[in-house]
Amino acid sequence: MEKRFRDFLRHLDKLDWDVLSDEELRDEREGIELYINVMNQEMLKCVVIFSALLICSSILLSACFISKSQLCFLFAVAFGVVAALFGKEYFKNRDTMNRLYSFADKIAQLF
Repeated sequence: MEKRFRDFLRHLDKLDWDVLSDEELRDEREGIELYINVMNQEMLKCVVIFSALLICSSILLSACFISKSQLCFLFAVAFGVVAALFGKEYFKNRDTMNRLYSFADKIAQLF
């Protein structure tokens, strides 16, 4: 999926926006809107999983302090690391989303 987004953004970078007809601009706008919707769903998925992992990590960490269990601590750290990876994925998606929004703004100015 990342390759598809990179190819689409590369395609948008190479476009000569001044010579596109209204129909071509409409097609590009629809494509950008489709990718924005997909990216919103992807970002929402990352936020939900990130939140769930942080909640699990917090619960396991508190259980570790109560029961003095090393196993709970290891699982809490593992959940925290996986949550950090999802946070990194979210911020990478956010940068892609910002580029898509800049192209959507450029098309809105041309109409």
